Amino acid sequence: MSRSAHVDAVLARLREHPVLRDRVFQGVATKDASGTPRTRYVTIWVGSPTRAAERYTGPQHTETYRITTHATSISPADVGLLEDAVTEQLLDWTPTIAGRACRRMVGGDGDEMQYDSDLEPPLYWIPATWELTTDPEASA
Repeated sequence: MSRSAHVDAVLARLREHPVLRDRVFQGVATKDASGTPRTRYVTIWVGSPTRAAERYTGPQHTETYRITTHATSISPADVGLLEDAVTEQLLDWTPTIAGRACRRMVGGDGDEMQYDSDLEPPLYWIPATWELTTDPEASA
């Protein structure tokens, strides 16, 4: 059971997309090289997995991770582009994680675009929820 391996697989997959390459962060987006807050990025938030025992003869746990993404930008149209890139990378993708048999990613709940006018510049974002379920790899 390795939460970090699951998180790393999702981060790597998102960063493979040219639009997302330098714009994906776990948790809060860091400032850019000049110290300026970013205005175009995607964050992922991952909690502890739901674990279910799948057999009675010994430990074999299915893990389901709920992953929330936030595509964020100063432009509503750009937020849509970022969210489309996230969907392109994650929907129906099956990760490879050492020691785990992964199922394909599925999109869960999405939400409406949000807007925060208290920030400078004001930011728009779209939250979306994804699920990644993995089982222990079968022994040889």
